Amino acid sequence: MGKQKKVENLIKVRKRKILVRRFWLVMRILLAVCFLVAAVLGLNYFYNSRYFEIKSLTLEGNTHYDENSLGKFTGDIPGTNIFEVNKKDIEDSLGAGLVWVKSVELRKIFPDSIVIMIQERNPALIASYRNDYYLLDNEGLVLEKISLDDFKNYGDLILVRDAFDYKLDPGEAIAAKNILSSGSIYNIMDKEVRALIKEAGIEENIAGDIFFMTYNNEKIIFGDSDEIIKKIEVLKLLLKQETKYNIIDLRNPENPVVKE
Repeated sequence: MGKQKKVENLIKVRKRKILVRRFWLVMRILLAVCFLVAAVLGLNYFYNSRYFEIKSLTLEGNTHYDENSLGKFTGDIPGTNIFEVNKKDIEDSLGAGLVWVKSVELRKIFPDSIVIMIQERNPALIASYRNDYYLLDNEGLVLEKISLDDFKNYGDLILVRDAFDYKLDPGEAIAAKNILSSGSIYNIMDKEVRALIKEAGIEENIAGDIFFMTYNNEKIIFGDSDEIIKKIEVLKLLLKQETKYNIIDLRNPENPVVKE
């Protein structure tokens, strides 16, 4: 009889422990649910509060475009929740919509600031078609059409005369290597040699040889962009010797041809 009572007491204790464990399990679940609900409500409050509304939009590197020009691509960012600003969409729209823009990076500075860093393209040369003049960068992208009056703003760029036989549009890319190489060769020349050069051109032959015309209407034929440094050194040597010439042919720098 005593043994049976002892067993019944053990069963009661075990049941009591089970009930206690279940109670604390339910309490933990309730606390977790309360914490989760509070966290969601708190995040929702902050998300929709003015704390994350953008109050500062900074544009860096935009020397060619003003803020009004960029505004139609950046949209109504001020006042927008910083979480709702689509970084990639804005970067892509600026890069695709503005010819002078080479790359864009948008940075979110929490809680309420946006910085848009723009890298613009740099003009590398001027190329012409008849009386039309175009600014090109070193990748062959047409940046814009310019007038003769604009030349003063780009005095350090070489003009490649009659480089094309058709009109170009801003944003169009050309793949004429020798036209772009004309600008590269000119930039490598030192100031003394560049001071003699009036413009460049492309020969109407199979090779499309590059040539430069001086202000005295003398012609310097470079050929292609191979051995640029050697060709320039040979040219400087000939000029230093005050060689009289109408044509200097540097296509073979080991054996330059000088014609009077």
